[in-house]
Order: sequence, then structure tokens, then C-alpha cells
Amino acid sequence: MKTNNEEQQASADEQKPEGLRSETSRRQFLQLSAITSAALMVGLVPFTAHADDDPKIAGINNRPSWAPTKYLIDCHCHVGSGPTVAELAPNIHSPQDWGALRTKEPEKFAKAMSEEGVDNSEHLLRAMDKYGVTHAIIQSAPGHGTNPMVLDAAKKSGGRFFPIYRPEAVATAAAKGELGLSSSEDTARLASQVADELQSPAMSAMVGVGEITPITTEIHPVKITRDMAPIMEVLKARGDLPIMFPSGYSGWRGVHYYIFSPIWVDEVAATFPTVPIVFTKMGRSIQASFDACLSVAMRNANVYFDMTDTTPEHLRKAITVLGAHRIMYGSDLSGISTGYSEEENLRTAIEARLSAEEREQIAWKTANQVYKLGLEG
Repeated sequence: MKTNNEEQQASADEQKPEGLRSETSRRQFLQLSAITSAALMVGLVPFTAHADDDPKIAGINNRPSWAPTKYLIDCHCHVGSGPTVAELAPNIHSPQDWGALRTKEPEKFAKAMSEEGVDNSEHLLRAMDKYGVTHAIIQSAPGHGTNPMVLDAAKKSGGRFFPIYRPEAVATAAAKGELGLSSSEDTARLASQVADELQSPAMSAMVGVGEITPITTEIHPVKITRDMAPIMEVLKARGDLPIMFPSGYSGWRGVHYYIFSPIWVDEVAATFPTVPIVFTKMGRSIQASFDACLSVAMRNANVYFDMTDTTPEHLRKAITVLGAHRIMYGSDLSGISTGYSEEENLRTAIEARLSAEEREQIAWKTANQVYKLGLEG
């Protein structure tokens, strides 16, 4: 039950612009989290505040007073989506809703994936501001988001966005449901094309490579590694740029085998031990997929997790086995997920009862190190 003072403060906050309603947002978030104050003290979002005018956080306006740690980097965001995505987004309340969309509403899904993407970075920034996310590592959205759009969004973000490259040919094939279903000759050409793109002048501004399933029709790990070698060799030559491999499940046709149980990554990681590999979603809450990710990461020190859509139990287990220095915060923020992604993943981190050291590491230090972002502690 609210006190009179709380009611007066809430009323006053409601008169402010959305980005300034920090304390109201904080109370709402804690109510939704349904956790005690004691649990909050060891979660990702501490009570301590940082000055809004910190010169090291230039370009961040209206930063909530409850913003987590020194920084909070969302390492998994997608820029660019079409009008149909905006139409569908209000009814997408979880990653499970998004994963089922291809079969539940096939016509709208197909339409959304065929539309030209538009720069929705301002929409993403509003979602970030609501929960105190200071920076994001961004990549193109599935369908028709583009790398130039990602680069442009990063340039105008005032240092808040760090761009990573996503092979447009691969993203387009995934959106059409063709990835992993073409001939071996087609996949060889595609891998060569991606390797060439990675050496283009535009790539010099990118800090890594975004989500990509293996460009192969093989199921044997050694053969998958052979098919991916042209891409991995370029990453190695470019100073060991990190690459993301998804896990858990996806809405895309033709790639579920590689995503659900990504044991094949073990061979890729061992063959290219200096190239950082980020398992996005760390199994996406599915026990069998999480076990596969954990097994690979235990054997390869160059494998990292982003905690997108995981559970508090899986996050705690990964910290125990690997250490927080191998895990980074992510939410899969995109045009389709602005209604739930930041809130859900912050709640997961809170419920995992992180220590102060774990909180700092997952919130920003791991991503800062892996992607060489240059943020100062």
C-alpha cells in the first residue's frame, strides 16, 4: 500500500517526460519482479546512483537514477524492421511468442520478412533508457535490415551503439527459410562471399560479427568447420574479431538442428582458439540446449555466453562452471521485442542473485573486453 508521500511522488512523476520517470519506473520494475529488497541488493540493479552528467557517459540523456553498475551494455540488439513488425509487436510478449510466429501467423510473418527495413534505432533507445541500458552492440534485423543502416545508427547515437556486421546474404536466406537447405555448392559460394564482405572497407568500423548459423549442409563437426573456415580465417586475420552463434531455438526454417544442440561449435572453437565465439541466448532456457552450450564452453576458453532469454538457474550454473567473466548481458532487443526483452532479462539477472563482482562483469566488463569497446571503469 502506498503512503501519501509515495502517491504524491508518483503523481509528480507522471507529469514528467517518459525518460525522466526514473523512480516510478523503478518501483514498477520491482513490483513486476516480485522479489524482496534483499534479493535486489545482490541483483543487477543496485540502489546506488551515478551522476547523470558523468563525462565518460557522454551522449546519454535522462539516465535513470537507478541505472545499473557503471555501465549496462546490451550486447544483443537488432536495428531495422518493417511496418508489419511494428503491427505485430504489441502482441509479442515473450521470446516464445516470437519463436512461434512463423507458424501461427504465416502470412504476416512472410510479409514482415519481405518488407524493407527502416531505422528504428530511436525506438530502441527509448526502450534502453527506460531500464538504464547505457550502450548496445547492434546488428541488422532479420529480413531487410542492412549493415549501412547499422553503421548510420551507430554514428548518430553519440557513442551509445557499437556496430557489428551481419552477413546480409545469410540474413536474407534465413528470412526466406532457405538457410541450410541449399546445395553444398551454394553454401561454398555463400561462405566465400561472406569472407570477402568481412574484408571490405565498411567492416573496419565493425567490432565483430553478429548472429550467424553455420553456412553448411553438413552435420559432421569437422565438415562444418571446413565449410566455415574461410570466415573464421578472416576473423583471425582481422585481430580475432568475435562472432556470434545462436542457440536454443529460432523462428527460422532450416537451421533448428544447428541451433538447438550446437555441439558442432566445439570443433570450430578448437580449430580457431584465438577467435572469441559468443553463444547467444546460452540455450534459451531449454535444458538440453543449455547443456550443449555449457559442454562446449567448458572445453574452449574462447567461448562466451550472452544471457539473452536464459533462466536464473542456468545463469547461476554458468557462473559457477565458467565464471562471470565469460558471460555478458543481452536481451535480443528489436522492433518485435521492445515490449518485453529488457524487463525480462533484467529480472533474470536480479533473480540469479549476483554478487557485486558478478554484476559488474556481466553488466559490461565481459562485453567491453571481448569486443574491445574501450569503455573505462
